[in-house]
Amino acid sequence: MTATLPVDGRLARSARTRSAVIDALLQLNLEGDLSPTAGRVAQRAGVALRTVYGHFADLESLFAEAGLRALHRVRELSIAFTASWADDPGRLPLEQRARRFAEARGVVLEWLLPISRAAALREGLSPQMQRNRAQFVALGDSEVRVLFAPELAGLDEAAASRAVHALHVVAGGPAWAALRQDRGLPPEAAVSLLGDLVVATARAVFPVTARHT
Repeated sequence: MTATLPVDGRLARSARTRSAVIDALLQLNLEGDLSPTAGRVAQRAGVALRTVYGHFADLESLFAEAGLRALHRVRELSIAFTASWADDPGRLPLEQRARRFAEARGVVLEWLLPISRAAALREGLSPQMQRNRAQFVALGDSEVRVLFAPELAGLDEAAASRAVHALHVVAGGPAWAALRQDRGLPPEAAVSLLGDLVVATARAVFPVTARHT
């Protein structure tokens, strides 16, 4: 037992240091530094540069793991949001659910916006970051399937897939980036317009017979 304690202590310190480096990168991204050097990450984490490379082979592996950390955070937000719908998603009218969905998406996508922009700079050359992106998309689809379960249940497989695809297009990360960056809308206005788009799309992809309004 006495021989194990020092080893456990070193492992715990190593894990804390690794976590601090990941947190430092994410914080820099959130502050607008989309492509920080390893030196800036080390400085923010309060560690030596060699420590960063002692935990990560290169910046790409650091960015990939930071993406997983961001995914974990988004999954927590998603669980908190969908928990209130899991038992009876159809208890509210379709339009009201669509607008609440847009509000929740706005919160998540606003937080993710700089992190997504940073990831996009490296994603094309990183298989792990591409897998991270696929997981973000799958998580968003799962929210749609929970929130609009009553309507989706009334559709055949092809129509249900079409509905999920359509809601991803209007309420995914690129749509939010277009509203916030390309159009320059403040968050409140972006959420309002996003809500209009989600409502219009939901009405289009869910026939009257499938709606629970």
